[in-house]
Amino acid sequence: MRSYHITQIMLGCLLCLVAVTTGCCIQIGCLGRAKYERTERLSAPMEAGGTIDVETSYGWITVSGGDVKECRVTAEICAQAPSEEEAQELAEQVKIEIETLGKTMKIRAKKPRLKNNRSISVDFDITVPKETSVECESSYGSIKVVDIEGDVKGYTSYGSINTNNTNGSVDLDTSYGGIHCEAITSDDIRAGSSYGSIDIACSGLCPADVVAKVRTSYGSIDFGVPAGFAGEVEMSTSYGSIKTELPITMTGELSKKRIKGTVGKGEGRLELKTSYGSIKIR
Repeated sequence: MRSYHITQIMLGCLLCLVAVTTGCCIQIGCLGRAKYERTERLSAPMEAGGTIDVETSYGWITVSGGDVKECRVTAEICAQAPSEEEAQELAEQVKIEIETLGKTMKIRAKKPRLKNNRSISVDFDITVPKETSVECESSYGSIKVVDIEGDVKGYTSYGSINTNNTNGSVDLDTSYGGIHCEAITSDDIRAGSSYGSIDIACSGLCPADVVAKVRTSYGSIDFGVPAGFAGEVEMSTSYGSIKTELPITMTGELSKKRIKGTVGKGEGRLELKTSYGSIKIR
């Protein structure tokens, strides 16, 4: 009976994710609505070493680092309403705002108040200097961050999170979605999901004493440690297997569902935990 309920929950979550990632409307009674889309592009000077703060309620966010001295924003605005005229009117009322507060640049979409059976989504594609820290938040949408040398924070409720080639601390969290990170160079990694798997691979330049805390409730965890990792390791699962390619010196009681021990002598720490899923470190 328990496995049946778990399957039903996971299926419901999958349907929500499909609706979000494909841009489908999940509001009841939205069938037959007209849609209007428009693109807005903005830019503002930005010095290296600053922070970009991006937030959208419905939509995905992509932030890329480049050899630029400005912040370049492309916003894809999509409005849906009972008629095409009203959809266009709603889309035209959306204003993309860039506000600079000290070294932080905030990007927001100012939307009109909506009646029932109307919706607006705003997707952001942003390019900033590589030496920028990133803070992204979306309620319904995925997040992607690539080629960033500053710290990365990403939060979404319904959507996946992907990073590639980042050099600062990493703090990622999603409720319904997976997390996939490649080529991380950081001594501080935090990643969490309620319903989704987590796959993290450290780069060859990642410090050997990395501290990582990764947890999910329904999903697997695959963690690729940096070369020469040394420190404490703690892994646990309620329903799943644990595999490791590291020579762990065990401490405490032996268990197939929980491993606690050390690898060499170092200040690193890996804390990996899932309830329903397997764990692998390599």
